[in-house]
Amino acid sequence: MKIKLLTTIIAGVLLAGCGGGGGNDNNVDGGGDKDKKTTPVLAFDGAINGMVATYTCADGTSGTTTTKTNGHGFVTIISDTFADKPESCSVILSVPTGEKAIDMSNNKDMSKVTYSIPQGLLTKGQQIAATPFTTLVDKAIKQSGETNPENVDITAITEEVFNDLGIDTSKVNPEKLMSDPAATLAALDPKVAQDIVAKTMVLSDVLITHKDNTKISTADITAVTTTVANDIIDKNPDFPKATNSNDQIYIDLSDELANKDNFNNAADGIVPPAVEDANKAPVVVPDTEIPNPEKPPVNPTPTPPPTGGSGELGEN
Repeated sequence: MKIKLLTTIIAGVLLAGCGGGGGNDNNVDGGGDKDKKTTPVLAFDGAINGMVATYTCADGTSGTTTTKTNGHGFVTIISDTFADKPESCSVILSVPTGEKAIDMSNNKDMSKVTYSIPQGLLTKGQQIAATPFTTLVDKAIKQSGETNPENVDITAITEEVFNDLGIDTSKVNPEKLMSDPAATLAALDPKVAQDIVAKTMVLSDVLITHKDNTKISTADITAVTTTVANDIIDKNPDFPKATNSNDQIYIDLSDELANKDNFNNAADGIVPPAVEDANKAPVVVPDTEIPNPEKPPVNPTPTPPPTGGSGELGEN
């Protein structure tokens, strides 16, 4: 999602809109799946290469892609139900066990990332993206205790999450940011976009660190994210570029925020020394080390099994 690569990512969006995710993601099984509708789904922090998508719909339709997100962050789901009634489906983007995923904007290792989209958030005809923000909304819904999606006021929950993150929804449309993040960021004031980029990076690390901890509230997660993201920009005013340079930077705070004291201090608005030190010394990624979307580090098409045939799982 880093600002430098928005043009490249938007190109990937256009490719996906023209028939299924771009790159190598158009493989389909040799059976009945070839006649089913295809829907591109984006994994986005920046665009993430190397994730698979698992979808589950209200009518029991489900499946998992066998290809992975390509260099533009897209993978294709083959399902008539998902294409026709996306609002009835939830999605999880994950990295297969033991495999790699890469943020294509800065070469950050994203192998531990899991992003989700709750049922009710998707709209037919709208770009679909799984991001840290969609994941946090999903977590907030689960913490509400409401198990019937029809009773969930997803708009109100989304508004609360974004307000808690300090994102002004009069300037930033949450629905657009979560469905078409690259184009939305490109249209924002640079300072607003910078703030969202920093919060996305931190939120992703927080979600990695505490994804299995159901006791941590979304309010604490948003407080930690805001505290740490503000400090990143304070220490690196040209973020996501290195100061006085065109090189990209990132901070990986997974280890620091796994510490209970560090997390609690950040939730109280105090930047822990370990986090402050990490923010002062970001990883600098020269232009020459930024991955090429057309030749991504992770091959989106898996090696075919000995019996032959590879592609997406369709409806079960």
